[in-house]
Amino acid sequence: MMFINKRIDMIARFYLIYLAIILLVSCGQDGRKQALADREKALEKREQDIASIEQDYQTLLKMRDSLRATESTASEGDTTSIHEPWPDSVLGEWNSRMVCRASRCANYVVGDQRHEVWRFYSDSVGSYVQVVNNDEHIRIFEGQQNGNEIILNILPDTNMTKSSVARRVQLDDITSGVMRGTLVLTGKNNCETVFSVELTPRAK
Repeated sequence: MMFINKRIDMIARFYLIYLAIILLVSCGQDGRKQALADREKALEKREQDIASIEQDYQTLLKMRDSLRATESTASEGDTTSIHEPWPDSVLGEWNSRMVCRASRCANYVVGDQRHEVWRFYSDSVGSYVQVVNNDEHIRIFEGQQNGNEIILNILPDTNMTKSSVARRVQLDDITSGVMRGTLVLTGKNNCETVFSVELTPRAK
């Protein structure tokens, strides 16, 4: 009988130890599961924070690009509207004396002379030179001054002679009361004629 009681007591202790081990293992697993769940929540929150930061970054990039586009458009508008008017020393009417110095065109001979009136004026769009001969409008040049040099290019629609000759003037010797340079005419088959140009103020 005593042996049986001891046996029962041993079995009971064994089951108690076994239950204790199971409880400990179960608690450990529950703890690990909770830790994993907490870690997953933390990772999910971090991913949400990163996504929010990325969205803010993209929004800032769009704002920057929009501002740059606006500034670029405004800058282009300003550039097209700005021009340098003729200085007071150039404005007004000038008598021109032109002498043919070289020619590969049949219509012009070396030594030929031309006398015209050139009127320098500016408006809100640009700076120009109106050419008049015998009180009749002939053509208009569009011009620009860079330092001590003036470049004139003819406006095709203003050429009253209906000539297809291209004309370009370079005045690179500008002093008080006199402007000198060259007029280059390019005609049919790209033939060229060069005139020397001398401008003096017209008496008022």
